[in-house]
Amino acid sequence: MEPTTETSSPPSVGASAQGDGQSWLSGASGDGAADGALGEWRGSPVEIVGTWADQGDNQTRLYSIAPGGEVADFDGAIDIAPGGLLNGETWAAAADGAYEDRWRESLTRMAELRDGKGTTYIRPFHEFNLGGWDWSVTPADAEDFKAAWARYRAIQQDVFPDAQLVYGVNVTSSGTDLDWRTTWPGDGQADVLGVDTYNGWPTITSEADFEAQLDARGDDGIPIGLNAYSEQAEQWDVPLAVPEWSGRAEMGDEPAYVEGMVDWFAEHAGDGPGQLTYEILFNAPQDDGNFQLYTEDSRMPESARAYVQALQETTEQVEQPAEEPAAATAPSSAGAPDDVHSADNPAPSSATSTSTGRADVDTEALETAAAAPTDGADIDQLVTQLEALLAQLKQRQSADEQR
Repeated sequence: MEPTTETSSPPSVGASAQGDGQSWLSGASGDGAADGALGEWRGSPVEIVGTWADQGDNQTRLYSIAPGGEVADFDGAIDIAPGGLLNGETWAAAADGAYEDRWRESLTRMAELRDGKGTTYIRPFHEFNLGGWDWSVTPADAEDFKAAWARYRAIQQDVFPDAQLVYGVNVTSSGTDLDWRTTWPGDGQADVLGVDTYNGWPTITSEADFEAQLDARGDDGIPIGLNAYSEQAEQWDVPLAVPEWSGRAEMGDEPAYVEGMVDWFAEHAGDGPGQLTYEILFNAPQDDGNFQLYTEDSRMPESARAYVQALQETTEQVEQPAEEPAAATAPSSAGAPDDVHSADNPAPSSATSTSTGRADVDTEALETAAAAPTDGADIDQLVTQLEALLAQLKQRQSADEQR
């Protein structure tokens, strides 16, 4: 799923790997991602942006990261999908080296344009297991694809060794019947396993739905759920990324999906095998805003609010020192706006989070603090604790009213 710009116009569940306490690169693509507006709206900076350069001369001109391009001035990490094959080209020819000159030109220019900036994650032949692309791969193409990938990797290592190569697939192989595990190029040939996934087929409408699909697998055990993808990445000894994800307005406004995704990211964050190293919310205005959370008139306003609140709560959970009692932490005033495009009217968050990222007020602690005997030396500390706990209770009540 991506924009296809041709000219210069113009981010312990199951058995999967658990996070190591690190934060992850949380990003977005599309409107507001690179200029800071989306980061301001959600209450935390966009650390990685997604962009595409997959059509026509864009494969070599790289318009979005070139001077004047949409993400040209973004100094953080990027995920870029440069395509690889054009209309009428074949994997057999690619395996023989027919397109190496173009790939070298693309990667050399990419290295020049990204010099001195954050990590560049390159996703060539993105979603190659999905039908309809010039670079789609069928089972008959498998060996040629692996040979072509090795050629691309060799060029990338030569002209842009600081980049990370992402083996990026669509969550299911619609239109190709490809088991993308059979096209894995082998040890040292890719740095990250990436999966693009959106809410739908089946549509996630509740926390139970989300949990139920995490371990889902298709025919012959091919991964579908995030836990299954994490396990595959761990087996291949690489981290996992989710370069494209969002809800689908056509399938409904389902906040449980975005809450589940953010919670999963936080729980599995890290740079180790199978851990979540980055994710990018797809916020491009395609299909009449079908995927946009951040926009003037989002078709998924409840999901937009849930995204902001869940991201802030999980971020607080990661950042809070383990030895610091949660109840003594002053609550944040940031949250999700009623108007999803505005940052002026934030919704509540909490300094106390459960293991899944949702907030709960420790009312037992409140009662205990209120009943505790004090003397003059303790009074200031007690007042501070009571104020923090009362503020949490008010926030929880406010959140319930907004829902």
